[in-house]
Amino acid sequence: MNHRNDMPQAWQTKCRRSFGATVLLLTACATYQAAPLPDKPDLNAEIPSLSVDVRQLPLPSLRSHPFDPLDGLDMTEVAILAVVNNPDLKAQRRKAEVARAQLFNARLLPDPQLSLNGAHPTSGPPPLSNAYGVGLNYDLISLVTHHADIGVAQAAANQADLNTLWQEWQVVQHARTLYVQTAEQARKLSLLQQAQTLYAQRYARSSEALRQGNLTVDVTGTDLTALLDAASKASQMQQQLDKTRHDLNALLGLQPDVVLALHPLPAPQPLPGSTLQRALANLSDRRPDLLALQAGYRSQEAKVHRAVLSQFPSLTLSINQGRDTGDVYSLGFGLTLNLPVLNANRGQIAIQRATRAQLAQEYQSRLDQTHNQIDLLRTRQALLLEQRASLLAKLPVLEGMVEEARRAYEAGNIGSLIYLNMANTLLNQQVELVDLDQSLWHDRINLDTLLAWPDESPTTTAQVTEL
Repeated sequence: MNHRNDMPQAWQTKCRRSFGATVLLLTACATYQAAPLPDKPDLNAEIPSLSVDVRQLPLPSLRSHPFDPLDGLDMTEVAILAVVNNPDLKAQRRKAEVARAQLFNARLLPDPQLSLNGAHPTSGPPPLSNAYGVGLNYDLISLVTHHADIGVAQAAANQADLNTLWQEWQVVQHARTLYVQTAEQARKLSLLQQAQTLYAQRYARSSEALRQGNLTVDVTGTDLTALLDAASKASQMQQQLDKTRHDLNALLGLQPDVVLALHPLPAPQPLPGSTLQRALANLSDRRPDLLALQAGYRSQEAKVHRAVLSQFPSLTLSINQGRDTGDVYSLGFGLTLNLPVLNANRGQIAIQRATRAQLAQEYQSRLDQTHNQIDLLRTRQALLLEQRASLLAKLPVLEGMVEEARRAYEAGNIGSLIYLNMANTLLNQQVELVDLDQSLWHDRINLDTLLAWPDESPTTTAQVTEL
């Protein structure tokens, strides 16, 4: 049996060129490199080791603020440090890079498919040849949906960037909140420690008088009870302050033992009503999470469009060249058509349209919720300001009465219980003022975040305190 294994010189040349091109493409492919996970914390031991370029910060109110940690940190500098160094934000930025890589992938055109086949004859009348076939296939429907695929990925990448920006707003809010908590808890702890010192002095005097027989045990017991209560409250506040400091360091990406020198907190600055109304006017054009939902909705619109385009018949074009066992060469083409008579992608169209309606309702819900939260904070801010003003008007009177009671107690004109009750009343009112200031600051911070409004509160330049 004679078998012809020869191949025309021209076809051999084409095969060699195709093989060379394939090798060239393979050598241009990406290579794999292992990326091991870290095995130790990535926390900074000191603030000056960080390099902060405020021009790269996403929030305008942060970009316009100088960053100099050597003279201590004010509230805005703490927010800058949080945006630059927060571990969760670093992970979120990596997530946004994934969405941009998916956009890059969507912009690439799909590759054609190369098919090869061969056959060796085992029987039949001579002359016989080895048969082969070469085919090049391309799915044309991928070109039809290519633009819609890019639209989906582009909107998704925009949504990822906006979600990152919104998370940065959340981190700024959290950093400012912890800054306020640190300052106000330290202020409250100072008041409680002053009361503890006062009650310790009273108990030392009354216990000595009891030893000398000049006081009864009930008076000394009252002083001891007040001392123990004050010590317990001071201890609990110290624990809360330590936790807040630890939380702030963790948010800033700092080691737990780093001591932050924070500027004193100024008086709370409520958001003026005119500013609030101006900020509400274009809220949906400015707040990052609303813009992210809008981008997600645009991405879903593109998915609906793609699903509608995909209902058309799927068409695959192929070009084939080959030789049969009878040494006959052929060149041809083929079309593969998917007939949309049973499915026609109607299910996917229904799913994508229902998802679009769901996203629209979620956006409406977020918008409604935002306006309700802003109105609640606006009303609450007015009530807190009224309560604070009333308390500030009464505190000087109460302080004068307590001072008179102290002198009367030391002169022996009133009992210890009366004086301690009045001193406790003053302490409770002072603590309430601290709580009011903290609540007003928290409400202002929440309003700034809900409105995505730059922080317009004045920056204090007072001396630095170690907290």
